[in-house]
Amino acid sequence: MQCGGCAGEQVAKAGRDRQGQQRYRCTACGQRQTARSASAFCGYRFPDEIIALAVRWYLRFRLSYADVAELLAERGIHVDPSTLYDWVERFTPLYKDAARAHRHPVGGRWAVDETYIKVAGVWCYAYRAIDEHDQVIDVYVSPTRDQEAATAFFRQAIGETDVTPHLVTTDKAAAYPPALQEVLPGCRHERGKAAQQRIERDHQHLKGRLRPMRGFKKRGCAQVICAGHGFIRNLGQGFYRLGIVLGDPRIPRPPRLMRAWLELTTVLQAG
Repeated sequence: MQCGGCAGEQVAKAGRDRQGQQRYRCTACGQRQTARSASAFCGYRFPDEIIALAVRWYLRFRLSYADVAELLAERGIHVDPSTLYDWVERFTPLYKDAARAHRHPVGGRWAVDETYIKVAGVWCYAYRAIDEHDQVIDVYVSPTRDQEAATAFFRQAIGETDVTPHLVTTDKAAAYPPALQEVLPGCRHERGKAAQQRIERDHQHLKGRLRPMRGFKKRGCAQVICAGHGFIRNLGQGFYRLGIVLGDPRIPRPPRLMRAWLELTTVLQAG
């Protein structure tokens, strides 16, 4: 075992912590740690599997924090809804970052649009984009609907995917042409309601997920949940090289999303 402080390898057993895990002490610097110290789950009282399950349930299904707490309570696990909120806020970006290296390349034809969401009682805008394969490219929550917000969305989407589109379809909002001219000057731009049918239909998935919730209190929280919803959809639809099991297809397997989530949990546990 390697010390997380000085990177030394001379460690000795030093009792157990409150959860019964073996504790080690570095003989060089004296720092104490456990095998879980390097894990992203370090510092949390609940087991890693419970935290991972709760976050996946919340992102995947149309449940409130109280619903997830009730489902866990039926299994003998009592968690406060506010704790679940903290887990989702903390681990959703970590899972997304862990999966980034396994993502399939994003297509070059983007359909971009914004939809309304309410944050602290005020209507805001969730900029979203999908490619020609219906993969969710990125989500950006903004309090305004103007050129600055559209430009920020395109910059974020390109930075997230490392892909420069050759065709972008939007509605006739006046903010898009100058934003595209600034960020993607050589990109072909198509405008019109008919060209936007796919992204307009795709909004229903996010809208359906937000319906059981009581709304957002902060824009940062809205960004995490909206982006996490797109991520979990992509993960379940096979847009990541995760959850793949070779062998006899007639043998029953857990859902691909569940297998992929377990692989990502292992990555976070390793630190």
